[in-house]
Amino acid sequence: MKPIIKRCAIASVVALGITLSPDALRSSPEAQQKIAGWEDCRKTPYRCIAGVATVGIGSTSNVEQREYSEQEIAQRWINDMQHAENCINKNFAGELMPQSAFEAMADAAFNVGCTGLMWFTDRQHRQRRTTIWRHAQAYEWAAMCNRLTDFVNSAGKRSAGLANRRQDFKAWCLRDVEAPR
Repeated sequence: MKPIIKRCAIASVVALGITLSPDALRSSPEAQQKIAGWEDCRKTPYRCIAGVATVGIGSTSNVEQREYSEQEIAQRWINDMQHAENCINKNFAGELMPQSAFEAMADAAFNVGCTGLMWFTDRQHRQRRTTIWRHAQAYEWAAMCNRLTDFVNSAGKRSAGLANRRQDFKAWCLRDVEAPR
């Protein structure tokens, strides 16, 4: 017998998170809804396309096999987004980024993970810094935004859903980024 999937409403969970922790995130409520909208929202754990145990709105940390309340999911959302935002601030000069660029990069860190956004393994199996990281270090925001579409694979395979998500957030990223002269 298949397990029962119990879903939750993304909009209400994000709104609850904002209510419980009103000043916890730099990302705007609009951006939070946008980020969450690309995720599933489930009260019961499931395996994402990469095979990782997941619950709530894309939360993968310490997932227990049980039903979660909407308040627990909202708290996980805020915590996971704080981790993503901290990654961008600490490793990508996020404090200096325009708002839309910061939010798009927070989405990428939320979805890909901080390490995956900063590093890749080349063909000689050496760890290298990503181009998106190098652009952020140089404060080249438009170039950084344009590299979001590099991150479209899951478990080593191209994902149409991730390609669509990255295109969406590339456009979001460029909203208030000054074009290069």
